[in-house]
This record gives sequence, structure tokens and C-alpha cells, in this order.
Amino acid sequence: MKKTTKWVSVICVALWVVALFSVQTFAMGPTPPPLNLTDEPPRNPFVANSPWPMSHANPYCQASSPYPGPKAVTMGTKSSLNFGMPGLITLAISGVYPDGGRVVWGSSSTDVFKADTSLNYIRVMKKENLSISSIFSTDEILSGAYTLVDKNNIFYMPRFTKIFAFGDSVTGKRYSKIVVKRTYEIPASMLAAPEEKIVGLSMTWDGMLVFATSHGLVGAVSRDFSRAYYYSFGPDEQISNSIACDEDGGIYVVTNLNMYRVQWTGNGLTTDPAFGGWTAGYETGEASGVRLGDGSGATPTLMGSGSDDRFVVITDAQPVMHLVLFWRDKIPADWQQIPGTKSRRIAAQVPVTFGDPYATDTLSEQSVCVRGYGALVVNNQLKVPLSNQVFSILLSGVNLVAPYGAEKFEWNPATRTLNSAWVNRTVSLPNGIPSMSQATNLIYDVGQNWLGVWTFEALNWTTGKSVFSYVYGATPACNSAYAATEIGMDGALYSGTMLGMVRMAP
Repeated sequence: MKKTTKWVSVICVALWVVALFSVQTFAMGPTPPPLNLTDEPPRNPFVANSPWPMSHANPYCQASSPYPGPKAVTMGTKSSLNFGMPGLITLAISGVYPDGGRVVWGSSSTDVFKADTSLNYIRVMKKENLSISSIFSTDEILSGAYTLVDKNNIFYMPRFTKIFAFGDSVTGKRYSKIVVKRTYEIPASMLAAPEEKIVGLSMTWDGMLVFATSHGLVGAVSRDFSRAYYYSFGPDEQISNSIACDEDGGIYVVTNLNMYRVQWTGNGLTTDPAFGGWTAGYETGEASGVRLGDGSGATPTLMGSGSDDRFVVITDAQPVMHLVLFWRDKIPADWQQIPGTKSRRIAAQVPVTFGDPYATDTLSEQSVCVRGYGALVVNNQLKVPLSNQVFSILLSGVNLVAPYGAEKFEWNPATRTLNSAWVNRTVSLPNGIPSMSQATNLIYDVGQNWLGVWTFEALNWTTGKSVFSYVYGATPACNSAYAATEIGMDGALYSGTMLGMVRMAP
């Protein structure tokens, strides 16, 4: 009898262990497949290790990701709109906290906030010295648009001539209050005009914050704000976009006159070719109701890494906009300058027509979305030209005004040419910054349909074919208003809206 009882006990314990393991396995779900990092740029170790730690996803500013977004719209697909944060352009996902969770940091025209990964607000801090006029001013919105989270989960946000470092009141506690850890301010002697403001922010591979101002000043600041270095192009050169960085100390800045590689040497900034810097002219034009400056409307994007052909990618400001690739490092010795270009450094200068051979006027205000040697450009040219930026944003979701079209290009390293891969003439992505997932091979962006309602659109990266169109809102408050579509946690999409933010969960 004792032996029988003993064996029954052993069997019961074994069944309990198996059951417990089964429950844990079911709760955890299947192990996700490893990420495909084939076309992923090298990771900056000083930026938070997360799916989207900064504007445009990484210092290369590619706005593409190895993480998955939604594959399709199913019965379980849902969206959530959280209002109350006007002028929210980008979101930044933190690294992992000690409790295993993350937060999403954001900077609107009125507040700095932390949210959970479902975009529910955790903590909110009002910005200082706000007025009614400043809430809706483009200066307020654009100066704080480009942000990042570092490896210590410190959130850096520029505002006019300052950079704020925000953190948790209790280190490592993501639900604790937001506090200002420290503030950096550009010395008045370095400013060229009273209205000068910081418009771009990034991080070097040795952990320096780098910024660019509207009036041609580039700075490198240590994250503790104890050291700062400056380089000025002069007040004649205006900057209206953010900046990109590479692992070799290159800082890529586009002004209304030139494309630059400003080299960070470890103790200074220079464009001297002897240290790796360079200057290249490109075709510029005038500002429009959509384009924020009279040069390129694009933050420079880096293409290629390692032994690949390596470029800086922008769109120019010709009446028919061109996609322009600049050799990022030394120009190949056998490279002949392309006729009609302003610099031998230009590797390609190809018109973007969105499939219209008779196009006389095309433009985009978004940075180029890059993965591998592919480059996506979206059409922002309104059907009815408007000179006022506010009206351009408000009416861009009206079908009779909204732009249509997207075009992808591919660099061929064998022939050293850039060619159009496909055109989608039916999709409308009025003003949002697009993104791409290598895991799903899909492009994501905020769009509008023929009814004038706001949607998340997905296109196949290889073919340009529409994969899904998901309606999330029908009011002007749902307008993407220059915000970036980002690939967040658990396959979800995030985007700012005119008066808040939206999440699409698969």
C-alpha cells in the first residue's frame, strides 16, 4: 500500500509539472522568429535598444525597421485614438525597464508625456511659458518634433534654443513622475537671429547629442551638457529638416543651398575634406504651402552600410522634384560627373513623376523611406495649390484637394544607376511620414480615401500593390499633420494626429 501511494504521488507531481509548463508555454505564446537584420544599419549603442527610439527610427533616418507591423486587417484589428496632445509629430519608445516594460515618450506643442505601449497616458508635464498663439505655431511644433531616448531612458527634446533632458523622478520606475534632469541652452553669442531655433536632433556613435538650427548652426553636446562644440554655415543658409548620423562620425545636414557632411572628430566639427567632411550643391527652389523651406523638404536619409555603396538620399526642390543620391564617403576614382548636376558627388539625380510622364510640378515634404537599396517617395503636391501651411494641412484630407501617388526607386550597384521600380497612382498619403517593415515587407503610412476619412495604408514594398486600407477616423482631429507612422510594440502602428495620437493593433 505504501509503494502504491508513493508511485501515485510521483505521477501526480509529474503531471503537475507538465501542466504548469504547458500553461506557461501557452501564456507566453510561441517564440517569435528572429529578426532579419540583413539591411539594418549598425545599431548606435547610446540610443535606447527599442523598435523606434527616435525620429525616423535610427540615426540613419531610414524610417524602416526589422520589426513586424500588421500583415492584414482581420476581425480582431482595432484602433484607439487618444486626444489632447496637439502637434505631435513623432514618438520615441524607451528601452526595457527593470520590471520588463517600456514607455513611449512624446512631445506635443503643449506637453511632454509618457504613455504605455498601448498609448495610454501615464504622466504628462506642461511645457513652460506657453501662450495660446504658441500652441498652434509651426515654430513651437517643429522645434520639438525631433526627439530621442538614450540607453539610460533619458528623453531628449529640443525647444527653441534649448535641449531638455527628461527622466523619471524615481530612476527605473516607469510610472513615476516626469522630471527635468538638466537643460542645455545655446549661448546667445552663437545665434544669428532672435527667431533662430533647433530643428534637428540626433546622436553620434560615441554618445554625443548633435543638433542643427534654422539659421545654419550645427552643435555637438555631451549628454551631461558639460561640453559643447559648434560649426556654423552662416546665416545665409537655412535649415528646415532634421539631420542624420553614421558610425564614422559623419553628420549629414541639408540646407537651402547645399548638402553637407559635417565631420565629428571627437573634439570638434568640420567640413574640411582632410578630416572627411564635404560640401555639395544641389537644385533648390522656393518654399510652398507644403514645403517648409526653400530647399529640400527631406531629412537626409543614409543608404547602404558596411561594404555596400553608401549614399545620402534627399529629394530636391526643382519644379519636378528629383531623388538625389550623394556618395557618402570618398567618390569612386572612376566616377564621372553626371551632366547637368551641380556636383561630382551626386551619384544619381532622377525625376520623381509618380507615373505621370507629363508632370510639370511634383514635391514631397517627407524624408525618403529607405531599406537596402530601395527608396520610397510619397506625393504631397496638393491638387489645389495653397500658399498657407495651416490650410494646406487642414484641407489635405479633402478628396478634391488631396495628393495621390507613391513611387519606389532602386539603386543598381552593378550598373551604378537609380531606376524607378514601381508607381502606385491610386494611394493618397497626404502629409504623413511613411515607414517600412522588413518582417512583413510592407510600407505603412497614414492616408485618406475617396470619402475623405483617415486611414492606415499598407503597400507591398516589392510591388507597390495595396495590401490593406484601415479606417481609423473621419474628423479633422484625425489628420496626420506631418506626423510619422511608426512601427511600435507587438506589431502595432503608431502615429501622431492633429490633436492627439492613434494606434492600430493587429
